[in-house]
Amino acid sequence: MTSNTTTDAAAEYAARRAEDWAAFTAKSGPGADRWAAWAELSYQWKNAVEFLQPVGLDYPSYLEPLQPLLERLGTMEEVDLPPAEFTHLTVLRLGFLMSSDILWSQTESFYVNAAPRIHRVQPFSIRIGGISAHEDVLYLGVDDGHQFREVRRQIRLGVMKAAEMLKSDPEWSPEADRYMPIVPFAYFTGRGDRARVIEAVEPYLNTELGEHPITKIKMGRVASDPDIHYPGMDVIAEIGLLGQEYRKGYHN
Repeated sequence: MTSNTTTDAAAEYAARRAEDWAAFTAKSGPGADRWAAWAELSYQWKNAVEFLQPVGLDYPSYLEPLQPLLERLGTMEEVDLPPAEFTHLTVLRLGFLMSSDILWSQTESFYVNAAPRIHRVQPFSIRIGGISAHEDVLYLGVDDGHQFREVRRQIRLGVMKAAEMLKSDPEWSPEADRYMPIVPFAYFTGRGDRARVIEAVEPYLNTELGEHPITKIKMGRVASDPDIHYPGMDVIAEIGLLGQEYRKGYHN
């Protein structure tokens, strides 16, 4: 990625994180109950199928600079903390495993068809850092130089289901993709008072969690259960980013 692209993406993401934090802190009362919202979104706890980056599995120590914050959040009724290995960023959700959406037998065709397109993307690095919030989650910022947007573009070209899903994605339009990668690391419970969370988080808002290489795009099954919110991440496929070396052997 060019330095200009990297700088533009970092500035855009920083501004959007600031807007999200201002919106979250302007309200009072508890955050929204993440699991009530997820039950509805997931058609009552169906498993999601996603192209994703399981950063908690790939970089198990990346959250170490935030340990004091995580320890404090872990004592609060306002917050539900997933294990570090569950934390991930969703690149593109394809849907949910159920007869009216995705069948398990279809999943192989998704990554097989996506692979030749994803191979075209050059390996890149991400910088994780900066905290913000949506109404139901605390999240970490991810600076990627807009490279995940290119990954999404390539997946859309190779996988018809991805093209269908993007039509309902509020960050995507035929003219542009405004996708911003984030890593949720704490979920709100719908209890307590957000002011306690804000007080705990503000000293850590600009914490940097390092630079990490992205050489593969993963596809996984994100399992969910009303009693076990964070079962192990099930990585179905890993697709290498090959970039120019791959393009040399194929017509664009």
